[in-house]
Amino acid sequence: MRTHRKQHVAFARGDGSANEHDRNQSGCAPRSGISLILVMFALSMSLVLTYSFIQTQSVQTQISANGSRRDLARNAARAGISDALNRLNSLDWAGVSDRYRRPFQADDDGECTYTVSFEAVGNSLSSVLELNVYSLGVWTSAENPDMKSEHQITARVRLVPRLKGRTILPGDSAAATDQISNAGDFDRIKGYALFAEQGYYSLNFDPATRIDGNLWLYDRLHMFTDPTWSSTIRDTYLTDVGNRFVTFPAGSTSLSEATISTPHPIAGNITFYNYPSYSIRDDLSDLKVSWSTTTERLTIPSTDYSAFTSYQLYEGGPLYQAETVNSSLYNQTLKPTPANPLGIFYRSGNLSIYDNVTIQGTLVCTGKIYFVGKQIHLTAFNWKDDSGQAFVTDAQLWPRLPCVVADDAEFSRYSQSTVEGAIVCQGTVKGGGGSISYPSALDLKLSGTATAASIGQPYSTVTLQEYQLLSSLSTDGNYAIWLETTGSGNTGTTGSWYPIVGFDNNRQQLTVRGEIDQATPTAYRIQRHKQVLTQVRGPVCAETFDFYRVNEWVLNSYLWSDRKSTWDYQNDLRKALGFSEIRFSEWLENPGNFLGWDSYYLTYGISLEPTLQIQNLTEREYRWAPPLFQPFDGGDANPDQSGYRWSMVDWQESF
Repeated sequence: MRTHRKQHVAFARGDGSANEHDRNQSGCAPRSGISLILVMFALSMSLVLTYSFIQTQSVQTQISANGSRRDLARNAARAGISDALNRLNSLDWAGVSDRYRRPFQADDDGECTYTVSFEAVGNSLSSVLELNVYSLGVWTSAENPDMKSEHQITARVRLVPRLKGRTILPGDSAAATDQISNAGDFDRIKGYALFAEQGYYSLNFDPATRIDGNLWLYDRLHMFTDPTWSSTIRDTYLTDVGNRFVTFPAGSTSLSEATISTPHPIAGNITFYNYPSYSIRDDLSDLKVSWSTTTERLTIPSTDYSAFTSYQLYEGGPLYQAETVNSSLYNQTLKPTPANPLGIFYRSGNLSIYDNVTIQGTLVCTGKIYFVGKQIHLTAFNWKDDSGQAFVTDAQLWPRLPCVVADDAEFSRYSQSTVEGAIVCQGTVKGGGGSISYPSALDLKLSGTATAASIGQPYSTVTLQEYQLLSSLSTDGNYAIWLETTGSGNTGTTGSWYPIVGFDNNRQQLTVRGEIDQATPTAYRIQRHKQVLTQVRGPVCAETFDFYRVNEWVLNSYLWSDRKSTWDYQNDLRKALGFSEIRFSEWLENPGNFLGWDSYYLTYGISLEPTLQIQNLTEREYRWAPPLFQPFDGGDANPDQSGYRWSMVDWQESF
């Protein structure tokens, strides 16, 4: 029994051990699977982290490489813009069409270059002197040409031409100027108020014509010959005019030192190429006009009309086209635009100008220009906008083209025309001879002193120094102001008429048509404006000049003898009564001495009052033809001054 129990117990233990073993076997298998998963996960994460690290390092390397390439492109662009700016300031610049590509750096990875180009801005008159300078820096991969890095710099620059008469700053030289040289003898010709290149009668004129400034005549001066007066009466009149309007410094009788005042017909020295005849010398002696001769023959350069139809403002700059005009102009205003910045207006053939025409710029005509109408005003472009604000520094020093370029020009005796600028003709200039007449308006007369300043062309503001009641004036040009000026050399007191087109009674200011700058107060007269008047404020050159007579001066010999004898008789009476004698020219100006004559003489008498006047009192830098500027060539003497000079306006960079 005991044995059996032991076996049973043993059997029972044996069963228990077997179950425990089974339990141990079944619990070990899940733990091993989890471990494997954990190991695999750890390995995967390690691989991911390793790959991420490697990828990060690769990206960082790529970023670093890209940054280096961008730096190369940027440095190339900066090298290019520096090269371009240096080129602009040298004689190497080939103009606005200049474009070039240069290497900057190359290695096994790739090549770096820069490309430079230029572009005119010109979207407004104030920007026609500006350029955009482009420099594009590019890095290109050696393995893949499509892989590139780019950097662009845009610099906007403005031409600053070196002008004659400018203030010389450190680094500058008075010897350097960018103004283009004039053709032939034009530099010397433009110094004369009137230059007559040829002709047996180089200049023919009669009373009511006045020239302020020096003259150059190839041959004969033919003057005051249309009135059918005797030589005695003519000599009496010329002598009287000389004595009346010519003064000398104290202790001097030299004609070269004389001062000639308005309305004397010639207020300047005359240079003759051919020696004048005795009669001409005698006339000039009576008028007290200084003269001399020269053996140097000056000639007017030939006009190349094509230089005006398509032109550059400065050599190397963009190309502009002149505006074509029809055979007649009426009620028109022509002025410069960004597409035609010098305001060149071109006519192939003849041209007639009628009423209310204003031209700001240069009128070019291959034929003859007829000035026919009223309120005609031509003026050379003065580098100012409509408000009078200058586009440039020292606008008064900037060169201008002639106001008129033509074969011939004729001013009708009934015209009311003003030309402010040079007139260049290859043939003849003729006209004038208008009779004095005024509009049907209140006969208002004011006087005093005033200053003046030019504003938007062709206007100026005149400021009266003493109070005047201006409300009786009109602004339609029926009134004008005469502003007194003084010339140089033999030209003494003179002046010019400016039609009034506006007024401000509170400010005591007038707006006038015409360009005048007068900083110090000068004498003025305001009255009705002459309906017939030709004024040229600038030099005039042509082969010959023929200025017409005033019809009212053409009396028959009997009437002239009657005028002379009546004047003699009245002077005899004055002497007998103890009064001073009256001059012949003054006596003729008095309408009271023409009782019984027609209304013209009863109103105006016979006067020297000019209805045609040429003045060259203000020195201007006229250029013969465009372009106006060219880069200065300093040669061996001033190599550092060669080329143009530019100022920086703007700078932009982009990737």
